[in-house]
Amino acid sequence: MKAAVAIFGALASIGAQALVGLAGVVMLGACASCQSTVKQVMLPSLAATPVDAVVSDNTNHRLYLSDQAGRGVDVVDISTTTPQFERMVGVGHAPLGLAVAPDLNRLYAGLSNGGVAVIDTEPGSVKYMQVIATIAAGTTVADLLDYSPAKHQLLVSTSVDGQVVAVNALNNGIAAVYPIGVPIGQARFNDGDGKVYVTVPSADAIYRIDPASGLLTRKLVAKGCHPNGMAINPARNLALVTCRGSVGLFDLETGGSTVTRVVQGGDIVTYDAASDRFAVASPHDTKESAIGIFSGDGSYIGSVASTPNANAAAFDSAHGLIYAVGASGLMSLAPGACLPPPTWLKFVGGLAVFVVPLVAAAAFLVWYAKRVSRGRGKPKNEPSYHDLQQEDLAFERERMMALEEGIFGPEA
Repeated sequence: MKAAVAIFGALASIGAQALVGLAGVVMLGACASCQSTVKQVMLPSLAATPVDAVVSDNTNHRLYLSDQAGRGVDVVDISTTTPQFERMVGVGHAPLGLAVAPDLNRLYAGLSNGGVAVIDTEPGSVKYMQVIATIAAGTTVADLLDYSPAKHQLLVSTSVDGQVVAVNALNNGIAAVYPIGVPIGQARFNDGDGKVYVTVPSADAIYRIDPASGLLTRKLVAKGCHPNGMAINPARNLALVTCRGSVGLFDLETGGSTVTRVVQGGDIVTYDAASDRFAVASPHDTKESAIGIFSGDGSYIGSVASTPNANAAAFDSAHGLIYAVGASGLMSLAPGACLPPPTWLKFVGGLAVFVVPLVAAAAFLVWYAKRVSRGRGKPKNEPSYHDLQQEDLAFERERMMALEEGIFGPEA
């Protein structure tokens, strides 16, 4: 009975150890969840406002949102972790894409009439937060934008016009026009190789343009992707794109691509060099909308629930936050606080489920073997079965002799 109790206790101990190992793995998985870092910021002026793009000016600590209903750009002060609505800059038409030129203190807004509004963002300027110029970039729509401080150029995707327009940001003149011939998505500079890349949904591809010759030099295909939004990590020569129902990672050097469905497609993709992170805005319905976070190599980190109005996300480098449109105005999350554990730790945690029970079982066998060995080596204090049998026989002889004396009397 005692041996059975000991064995049961050991098995219970093994079960507890296994549960501890499993709990460790669950905890490691929970570390990769960003939802716990989400905060909602009450800004009634932004609540339920159709916003196409969101960009951050980390030099002047401002957040800009294209307010289509108000036909202007909303300006939010993010100098602290409690954003404050500052003003709206009217641009005359529905603003679409946005781009910041921090070296020039300029903000660019693509407009629904094909123009690009140039806004002065220099603090202390007499024209601070005013439209100082308008660039005629397209005939129909000036959609998504991108800016290269190295080139002092602005890229304008004209969407249905099927053209990528390069603007000289120093004089607001048209520097080049790259005709694609079909509707396009996002055009981006890649300062890593000096080329321009543009997503072409109908071709299931990303086109590479050589600015020196103005010619299309390569077509990177991902069948079934229908790429739209795109951001580029120039240090790794990688592009993360939003596909129709997934997210694609393109190696711009080799042309290889992989597709993942951890985020169900999306709209605008943003890359932040300071944190080496991608943010993918994936607006769908109320239940499926999300902001996905990827590392600079394209590895998935996590995602948080968002709203159908969250078409883009922007990085606040000063505070390590990401902002997007929220249900009550803005939402923020801290991707740095929900980084996944190191690869070696995840590996060890995964093995814990199998290794811990095996180690516990081996320890029990060693313990039991030692106990048996100690039991055999000790002097026997208790009588053996043979000893007990001899004692019984001696007792029985004495009893018979006493009986004979009672019947026959003592021997003479």
